[in-house]
Amino acid sequence: MTLEPRILLVSEPTRGIDIGAKKLVLDLIVALNRQQGVTVLVTSSELAELRGICDRIAIVTRGKIHAILDPDAPDAHYGLAMAGERMPS
Repeated sequence: MTLEPRILLVSEPTRGIDIGAKKLVLDLIVALNRQQGVTVLVTSSELAELRGICDRIAIVTRGKIHAILDPDAPDAHYGLAMAGERMPS
């Protein structure tokens, strides 16, 4: 990347591509973050992919961040957050 950005915004990076290409794209995103220190903000509806590459996942509801979850958080927490419900204490 010529300009060496500190932050990269990526929207639906794997939408409409085959499985092999998805792996290449996801590997590139991870490499940019881990090897070059680029902060990567990914918007995606593919929760399983996000859980595989992200340090944190923000759930946006009605245009606002409703929850920020660890990728290893229980599925139930993701379900509640996506439904706009409060998280258990």
